[in-house]
Amino acid sequence: MISVRNHQQRLSGNNLVSIAAALLLIVASCAPKGTQVLRAPDYNGGNVGAETKKDEGKTTVKELSPEEKKAALKKSRVNQIALVLPFQLHQMNTHALSEEDVKRSALALDFYQGFQMGLDDLAKKGTNFTLNILDSRDDATHTTALAKSDDIEYASLVVGPIYPKEIRIFGENSINKNILQVSPLAATMPTEFNISNLVSLTPPIRVHMRAVAKDVAKRYRAGDVVVIYNTEDSDGKQFLNGLQSEIMASKADIKIYSVSTIDQLNQHLTTTGSNFILTGTTSAVNLRSLLSNLEAQSNESYYAFNVYGHPNWDRFDFKAYSNVDSYNIAITSSFSLQENSSAVRNFKTNYRAAYKIEPSEFSFKGYDAAQYFGRLIAKYGKDYAKHVVNEPYDGLSNSYDFQYNAAWGYVNNAVGFMQYRNGAFQYR
Repeated sequence: MISVRNHQQRLSGNNLVSIAAALLLIVASCAPKGTQVLRAPDYNGGNVGAETKKDEGKTTVKELSPEEKKAALKKSRVNQIALVLPFQLHQMNTHALSEEDVKRSALALDFYQGFQMGLDDLAKKGTNFTLNILDSRDDATHTTALAKSDDIEYASLVVGPIYPKEIRIFGENSINKNILQVSPLAATMPTEFNISNLVSLTPPIRVHMRAVAKDVAKRYRAGDVVVIYNTEDSDGKQFLNGLQSEIMASKADIKIYSVSTIDQLNQHLTTTGSNFILTGTTSAVNLRSLLSNLEAQSNESYYAFNVYGHPNWDRFDFKAYSNVDSYNIAITSSFSLQENSSAVRNFKTNYRAAYKIEPSEFSFKGYDAAQYFGRLIAKYGKDYAKHVVNEPYDGLSNSYDFQYNAAWGYVNNAVGFMQYRNGAFQYR
């Protein structure tokens, strides 16, 4: 049986209290009513928008005038980062936070906390930033207003929004198209946005498909066969679109069969070479049918299989199939977390100490994004965007290797392979 694993962190009572406390801290840091900026420390003695003064041992904060604020924002522009995330604080009852409030904001909070830690580590090395946290509210009208705000006009980098609809709206309405707008989590094809200054951190599905095509072409030998198994589900169609031509572009003499049924697939199997079976289905029914068939074929005769699937196969459990390790199931992944590395262990320790909970996948992604762009800004200053395509990065959980297109911006092409063995997907 194939079951879907839930990757979301389970909230215990202690976790709920800890996350609620963090949310309350963010709520408490909101600017006065009428503005939409949540202030994070700028690691340099104050926040843009206010002036800190000491008088007879007492510290007071004087709000700057609009003109003074604009001047301060412009002065700090090189190290000014706007983080646009859907905290949806306007829906919260700050006097009685519920589990629903926490879950609604969990993704944004996890990413923010990881991002904050990434900037903290850079600050320890002498690079200071002003981080403005903008609550997009997951609302189109509000996102439009944010895109036209002073905090965007005077930023040197925008990270967010994270949902496709908001990314498009923000990009269309941004007051400052000369800075990079980072899409930190969406796997949507950049061609759906056509935003020239957009940086897509998550490789789109075509990048995964091309990686599979190159890997198959590299491993193929005379006598092998390649069978592309087409299914009707949308994920399968999207993943396989253009795959055959990509393989043949790498190796023209490959023998490729395209089939749409299990019976057709069986007709092309060979016992004299390896059978490369490529499918993009994420349907549990289709996947069960395929694996059951491979098991039946393996019991009847000797077949060497190399099965390539959709990146989302890491959500499925293959343990019900006794011969599954012999199928050499491989998937591509843009999230590579080496649990035993000292850097990952240190991050987990520091994250738990700071926030009293375990970091999620989004926490790691936030950290890597802060480290990458923070280092670029520290190294190149206001011209950092010119160097994105020449600066690859291997972080705690993500790698970046960007290509630029004038129509749809910067696309991350860094993906690796995971293979299923011993009951789990493991990095090659």
